[in-house]
Amino acid sequence: MSLEDIEKLKRNNHELQEIINNSWDGIGIIDKSTKFIYVNNAFMPILGFSKEELIEKNFISLMEERFKRNFLELLIVKDKDKKYKAEIDIVCIRKDEKKVYLKITISSMLNKNLFVINTKDITAQVSDDEILNDYVISMHTDLHGHITKVSSAFLKLSAYKQSDIIGKNFSSLAHKDTDPIIYKNISKSLENLQEWSGKVKNIKKDGSAFWINMKIKPMFNKYGDVTGYTSLMFDITNEINLNDESSMLLNQINTAKEEIEEKDNLLVQQSKLAIMTETLQKLSHEWRQPLNLISIQAQKLELDYSMDNNPTVDETISTLEKIKKEAKELSNTIESFQGFLDPKKKKAFTTPKNIVDKSLEIFKKELDSTNIDIVKDIEENFEFISYENEISTVLINTLRNSKEAIIRNSIENAVIKITQYHVDDKLIFEISDNGKGIEEEIIHKIFEPYFSTKEQKHGVGLGLYTSKIIVSIQLQGVITAQNNNTGATIKISIPIEKEDK
Repeated sequence: MSLEDIEKLKRNNHELQEIINNSWDGIGIIDKSTKFIYVNNAFMPILGFSKEELIEKNFISLMEERFKRNFLELLIVKDKDKKYKAEIDIVCIRKDEKKVYLKITISSMLNKNLFVINTKDITAQVSDDEILNDYVISMHTDLHGHITKVSSAFLKLSAYKQSDIIGKNFSSLAHKDTDPIIYKNISKSLENLQEWSGKVKNIKKDGSAFWINMKIKPMFNKYGDVTGYTSLMFDITNEINLNDESSMLLNQINTAKEEIEEKDNLLVQQSKLAIMTETLQKLSHEWRQPLNLISIQAQKLELDYSMDNNPTVDETISTLEKIKKEAKELSNTIESFQGFLDPKKKKAFTTPKNIVDKSLEIFKKELDSTNIDIVKDIEENFEFISYENEISTVLINTLRNSKEAIIRNSIENAVIKITQYHVDDKLIFEISDNGKGIEEEIIHKIFEPYFSTKEQKHGVGLGLYTSKIIVSIQLQGVITAQNNNTGATIKISIPIEKEDK
């Protein structure tokens, strides 16, 4: 290499160093122990230390404890023959004791014992969710009232851990002094897609009480479907004294009773309108094809006679028989919908065992059902008041849907599990299968009327749509679908009564 080439290389290295030093990003070199070997000028304002101070430190000593282990794991290069790169978001403590949020890109150098870290200050970009999580008391629940998410602020207030309460019904946090009618009133508000706000007495993990002022409202997806509920809370424990507490609890009960009656009346009117709308929509669909066939047969017969192509008696009778058959189908369709509008239908005492046994008796008579192992986990002697036939219809439709998935995917050792339990005034059925589940792209559509994806190998026909109408309108409940590890789970939650009114 000539002297000229050497001088040119030095100039290039000097220019590269100037570029690195003047970069907006903090660029440094660390060893496997995270000791700084080199830092550029941008590292100083990011962390608040001088270059000399940083060179004396290990980078990991500036991190919050919860990030240290993950960062160190990223410095383990398993394949030394390949260029290594990793990324992680961390929180460091500046020299002035303030937190700084950093996005770190780690790249291995040639000898794999040193690493280049490219550091961006993302403190200003930290999402509002993280800030809200630390300071705002909030909770999310699914359509069945089971807790799916709580903020760190809620955990701090209640002293629970995530594992203590995720999956539990939010009413399970109620203090024993709280009348169940309060939570029934909340459920009625949400069924009407209304917000509910009020003061609630809850219990901490250690058994002590705390009061919250809570606002809870439905959450919607982009299709307008309710996907769950979100609650915003304020701690008002210090504002409540013993004298206020007893009168407040009494007022809550009286108010809840009045509001439930009002909401029940509103729900009845909404249900009637919904039944009429859904029935007309479904009837129009169900009748279209039979009416077309009747029309075609009648026109053909009329055309034959008008053109003197007099059909034989047998041909005429055959055509009339086809018309009668289609007319009978129309009549059957009407009869199948009468149940939705029957005002005389009454609730009666029944048990989960009666309902499940009745459903399985019908289901097992169908083709391709005998090779499926049915597992039951139900309450044998639990008695309640509801519509037995309607619940059974929903279970049969759901079992058929599971069977279709199992057959479609040629599942060996096919299993359908029926789980039933109750929480407060809610009866819950879960029907789970090992039929490989439902594609995430369509799972939100399976309860829509006439939605069918059999060509996509996930056909559900009208069964789940009918089930949704029965559950939501007649039973005043909720039906949802989600995937499990091996298939799909349909969850049905309906209100129950234990005393005849």
